[in-house]
Amino acid sequence: MRPGERVGERFELLALSRLGGMGEVWRARDAFDGRDVAVKLQRDDGGPMGARFLRESRLLAALHHPAIVRYVAHGRAHEDLVYLAMEWLEGEDLGRRLLRGGLEPSEALALGRRIAGALGTLHAAGVVHRDVKPGNLFLPGGMVTEAKLLDLGIARTAERTSAPTRAGAVIGTIGYMAPEQARGAPAIDARADVFALGCVLYQCLTSRMPYPGGDEIAILARILFDDPPRLCDVRPDLPGALDALLARMLAKDPAGRPADGHEAARLLAADLALP
Repeated sequence: MRPGERVGERFELLALSRLGGMGEVWRARDAFDGRDVAVKLQRDDGGPMGARFLRESRLLAALHHPAIVRYVAHGRAHEDLVYLAMEWLEGEDLGRRLLRGGLEPSEALALGRRIAGALGTLHAAGVVHRDVKPGNLFLPGGMVTEAKLLDLGIARTAERTSAPTRAGAVIGTIGYMAPEQARGAPAIDARADVFALGCVLYQCLTSRMPYPGGDEIAILARILFDDPPRLCDVRPDLPGALDALLARMLAKDPAGRPADGHEAARLLAADLALP
């Protein structure tokens, strides 16, 4: 595709924003209202990648929350090319922001509440994101309070979650996946997303990942068998209530975690006595 071409007879491609193994993302102009949108393009080979793209498009179309990137349209651009149009966002992702240092505790909690609320909307619809990480949390205008959850590419609906993608497959991002994901367990539920959000908040508050360094096998082993240093040991200036909540979110046993995004949001909204 080239600048000036139209996708779905509606979206005029303006500039290539990102090119990767999963396809292309273009900045485009929506002929319906003149707004800029992000158009994600991917080849449809008739196999699992095309099915995953279609699933992402349908899931996003059904989900509505201010902290979930807004769906615009999806369809087929050409015989073997499919597209997903979403709102265009200016800013940076949380991963890039954290390269400059951690967040203030109040900022981290504001982000946690907002993203937990978005995850609660997914979970209430029977959807598990499975890839919550700083790179999938976007800060429009650099504002933590406006954070948006991106990329439902490996999300699964509840009725599909009990069926593995592949026996023993590890789906997610190393360093943020829950122990049950690291084991390739066939049943992954909302509590895996709560664990991942706990990892993100830990990083925001300490400027370090809870399971850092080494190769992927070493990190997976730490996730399965080791507990990260407690927040109170790394940041003794932060209140014990926040330390206890983060420890719950990072519990090895899913039964010890908040049940879903809505419960996590409620607990993050409680009075945690921040300094």
